[in-house]
Amino acid sequence: MPFITFEHAWREYRRAEPRFPPKPPRVRPERIAGIAAIRDRFDAVFLDAWGVLNLGEAPIPRALVAVKALREAGMPLLVLSNDASGDKASAVARHGRRGYDFGTEDIIAGLDLLPETLAGLALEAPPGLIADPPAPLQALTGGMPVLGDDPASYEEVPAIAFLSADNWSERRQALLRESLVHRARPLMVCNPDIASPGTHMLNAEPGYYAHRIADETGVPPILCGKPEGGIYRRALERLPGVRPERVLCVGDTLHTDILGARAAGCRAMLVEDGFCAGRDALALAEECGIWPDFVAPGL
Repeated sequence: MPFITFEHAWREYRRAEPRFPPKPPRVRPERIAGIAAIRDRFDAVFLDAWGVLNLGEAPIPRALVAVKALREAGMPLLVLSNDASGDKASAVARHGRRGYDFGTEDIIAGLDLLPETLAGLALEAPPGLIADPPAPLQALTGGMPVLGDDPASYEEVPAIAFLSADNWSERRQALLRESLVHRARPLMVCNPDIASPGTHMLNAEPGYYAHRIADETGVPPILCGKPEGGIYRRALERLPGVRPERVLCVGDTLHTDILGARAAGCRAMLVEDGFCAGRDALALAEECGIWPDFVAPGL
């Protein structure tokens, strides 16, 4: 699995800002001890996964406690994740092993937006697939040729769907870049994260590679997850009658979780457990101009 430093990831997020939604107006963040302090102000909570609920495969202990308390209070919860490495059943199983009780109906991922994105492109043939085996959504992705170390495979597809990057390499990145320079085609990214927090380091994600491709080829990625609005529209459709401003979105990354939530009209809470761990979160917000409504040590 490729790893990157925080400093590298932060630089890449800043470079990618022109491809993200416009930054909402500045707000004055309220520092709180945790979500319990503001729970009564909201009708639903949308949770990020990596960095909020877990670090790698390990659960964040205080998040386990907070989710249990939210459940007991009857708060509607949805997990909005950019993780596109597995289907809903595998995500539910992983959360279950960590101690969470989410069902398939509780999880919305960038991967869920791939079918409608493909429909909008009206391709004449299946796109090429970049995914760690086994690829999720076999009913959809089973007919997509997998892109690996064969240069010819990149040239033969009308578009590319980038799902996960655990087995991606700089050699494959060069093949993708050269192919798109030769012939520009849509690059769909179902995990727009540049980095995700593990237990001790940051994992390089598809967004990292896609934004590099954009810088080098001029082919902008089609982002199917946060911070783009489609994933929030899908989530809000699950909660008829709940206004966006009455939804609290909890995340650990300013450029995906916080920007996406506020651009969708929701309120946003930044936790310092994940991507921002060990950093001054408000100094980072000042630098990039993306402001959460609330800041807390964790969920």
